[in-house]
Amino acid sequence: MKQIYSISLFVIIGLSMTLLAFAFTQKAEAQSMMGMCSMMNKTPKDVTIRTASPQLVKAGQEATITLLIKDKTTNKPLLDAQVQVMIERGPSMSTMDMMGSMILAQEIGSGKYQVKFMPDKEGIYTIHTHVIPDGKSMMSMMNNHMDVGIIAKQSGKIFK
Repeated sequence: MKQIYSISLFVIIGLSMTLLAFAFTQKAEAQSMMGMCSMMNKTPKDVTIRTASPQLVKAGQEATITLLIKDKTTNKPLLDAQVQVMIERGPSMSTMDMMGSMILAQEIGSGKYQVKFMPDKEGIYTIHTHVIPDGKSMMSMMNNHMDVGIIAKQSGKIFK
């Protein structure tokens, strides 16, 4: 009887420790995600980012999105920057359904950078835009981030 009691106590303690570890892990993951989301929702530190092309595109056709990036201090077009984007299907940080890996936007002059992608279905897409100004470290991309929303519709529904 004493042996059964010892084994039962051991199992209860083991299960309790497992549940505590699971709860701690879940809390840590949630806090990490919340921290990342709050960091990503900040206004870019060194640059301004805005779209210079329509944010309404045709589903099933290649879309070209042009971003105008300026130095936040001088308000002059930012040249020679690395502009990296990741495209998410859905509203920002809601689905985490990323379309491939990071894409380097092409500089086309006067602070304008282009990225092309194929919205494969109707809906909302988010272009997670990260800017590394010339001469800054790669870490600056997290301080110079902005999400750009794109809506994809089938042709004929809204396009004439």
